Amino acid sequence: MRVLKFGGSSLADYACLQQVAQLVKAQLKDEMLLVLSAPGGMTDSLVALASAAEQGLDFSQQWQALASRCEGLKADVEKSGVVVTSWPDLGELKNKLDGVSLIQCCPDQVRAFVISFGERVSVSLMQALLSSQDARYLEATSCIASTGGYIDAEADLVASKARFQAVLKENPATIYIMPGFTASNDKGELTTLGRNGSDYSAAIAAACLEAEICQIWTDVDGVYSADPRYIKKATKVDFLSYKEAMELSYFGAKVLHPKTILPCAKAGVPCEIKNTHNPDAQGSLIGNDYSSDEPVKALSSLQDLAMLTVSGPGMKGKVGMASKVFNALAHDNVSIVLITQSSCEFSISFCVHETDLALALDALQTAFELELQAGLIEPVQVQRNLAIVTLVGDNMRAHRGLAAKFFASLAQAQVNIVAIAQDSTESAISAVIDGELCNDAVKICHENFFTHVPSIDVFLLGCGLVGQELINQLERQQAWLEKRNIKLNLYGVANSRQLHLDNEGIAFSDWQQKLASSEQAFDLKLVEQFVKQNHLVNPVLVDCTSSDALAAQYVDFLNAGFHVVAANKKATTSSYTYYQDLIAATQKNNRKFLYETNVGAGLPVIDNLQSLFGAGDELLEFSGILSGSLSYMFGALQDGLSLSEATIKAKESGFTEPDPRDDLSGTDVARKLLIIAREAGMKLELSDIEVESVLPQGFAQGDSVDEFMAKLPSLDADFNERIQSAASEGKVLRYVGTIKEGHCKVGIEAVDEKHALNVIRDGENALAILSQYYQPRPFVIRGYGAGSEVTAAGVFADILKTLSR
Repeated sequence: MRVLKFGGSSLADYACLQQVAQLVKAQLKDEMLLVLSAPGGMTDSLVALASAAEQGLDFSQQWQALASRCEGLKADVEKSGVVVTSWPDLGELKNKLDGVSLIQCCPDQVRAFVISFGERVSVSLMQALLSSQDARYLEATSCIASTGGYIDAEADLVASKARFQAVLKENPATIYIMPGFTASNDKGELTTLGRNGSDYSAAIAAACLEAEICQIWTDVDGVYSADPRYIKKATKVDFLSYKEAMELSYFGAKVLHPKTILPCAKAGVPCEIKNTHNPDAQGSLIGNDYSSDEPVKALSSLQDLAMLTVSGPGMKGKVGMASKVFNALAHDNVSIVLITQSSCEFSISFCVHETDLALALDALQTAFELELQAGLIEPVQVQRNLAIVTLVGDNMRAHRGLAAKFFASLAQAQVNIVAIAQDSTESAISAVIDGELCNDAVKICHENFFTHVPSIDVFLLGCGLVGQELINQLERQQAWLEKRNIKLNLYGVANSRQLHLDNEGIAFSDWQQKLASSEQAFDLKLVEQFVKQNHLVNPVLVDCTSSDALAAQYVDFLNAGFHVVAANKKATTSSYTYYQDLIAATQKNNRKFLYETNVGAGLPVIDNLQSLFGAGDELLEFSGILSGSLSYMFGALQDGLSLSEATIKAKESGFTEPDPRDDLSGTDVARKLLIIAREAGMKLELSDIEVESVLPQGFAQGDSVDEFMAKLPSLDADFNERIQSAASEGKVLRYVGTIKEGHCKVGIEAVDEKHALNVIRDGENALAILSQYYQPRPFVIRGYGAGSEVTAAGVFADILKTLSR
């Protein structure tokens, strides 16, 4: 005997019913018992009808929709040339609903009849489709004995086994078809086994009949490592032990009903999850001999929970207090999902479903009325909108560090843990967390335990030369990223006027057109909402602008949960107070603020400085050429060009800012020197940097760029004298930043051929760092420090550093 259960999605319409009938015929060998759910969505309709009738509402339209669907299914089946017999009486159902409406009360016994009507519809239809195969309608009320109430009854396996044997002996057949979800009590009255109880019905039947296997046919290929509706990279689990399956179903795995596994486990009947719409696919097999060496099998999550905490001085050392708590809840049929107790016995915390919260509070209030009045027990604390994330695997106890990795993953998802629970066999670890962050937590945990493909979710601000080149590099490097198991998505692009967001990821081919057609501007709240709606766990805001306004929002970005990667130097060279606020925000939010390209474009300057000073080194002296633009111009001066000619050449070659005064003023170099000084621990402001401009003070101030360029030749003669004066001493001019004895200065220096900076030109940067560890010969970093390609490459490298490895 094999038991096959088909869910509502497998029976939703005639095509699905026909598919199931063909599948059964193809698999028919020995005796077979089919357990059927109601057609998909019908039970919900019946529940709604009962509720409307109980409230005295007009349910005529709802009734008509249900009746039309039932009769439509019957007509479709009979069109195939078969006759539907044992058709459930819709008139009886209507009469009961009318009676409920009349008295505006729905007794549980009546409710059980109403909400289980759909299963009888499915069985009648399937019996007709399989009439040629000696299919027999098997009443579940004659086979499954139940205890408890009418709505959420428990099966009596011993009594049910005797019933099954007697009924099948009297009614031999090849195929038996039984409605799921229903049973009967010792009075013979119809009861139901809880919502989605058809799986439970199948497990009961399999256990009672000592079946070869119990197959649960549904609309997915099996049990997955996480809910595939939310985790796109969830993988199917081929084999599970009974205990693993029970843990997963208990903590929210939708493909398994929590009650299903226990009857199969007691009888030693294997249980298999299969896909009706993909019957040839290997399913998930559950049994005693189906464990594996994998330490973690799957993640599950259970939402819409509340945590109650009973605490007070009367709890400590008092025998029976825990028993009193749980007896009070059991008396009112409140199911407890998870329990944790403080080591000092001062408090007990436990989770219940939000729907049971009011009932639980009333039960505790009644049970502890005297203790509350005497001050022995404090008012019950309640935390709502919680979720439980659970890591499941029988072999976890044999692998060290899994719990640490689990909790580190939750921290990576910015999740605070409310409570922790672990069973004594160490096959499950559960964490109670904020319900709103549940999907984010599962996503990160799944990445770290299963797919090992971490994600980076990029939002680019600024689409100038560097921003455009960065997008080009992101596109070119997709294959490189894939080889290294990194998923990098560009979800947002913004310029000074427009913002384009795409929850599928922005295509590299047409982002400019999409951005140009956008009607919304960048707004942090808008992007933050986008991140939450799409459950992005590693969002990175990349600033490739020179905007003061954006730089002033970096702390807000970090507080909102974004990493910040900045080519913009305005934040790191703002006030020292703001600089400290930035560092504090990174630590508070466990987010990164990365700004490698602020000094030296793509050169590894900041990384090296942070490594040196983080290891206890101290800066003694610094000197360097920090501007690729001025490096290029001063090299051209060395070749005999005048100041105006060198500036024109640098501008045409793309080395200068649109307004070359931004480079020639020395302010950009001063900003870079300030960043180096702050990395070295110096508490300085930009105003503390002594700046010697290439231009005379006030030169062409207020003029346009064209007017400035037209006036620039007037400086050539004086500047040429300075060049010649240096040459007469065997020296060349360089624009240098220095830090010495706590003093920072940027300006023009004449250096001879023995000086390390003498050969630095044509856009190169060079930094000489004399420190406690690196003396008397300095630590030197040299390379090209300007240009969109190297700057974009530096930004790209910073983006990759946001990964938590």
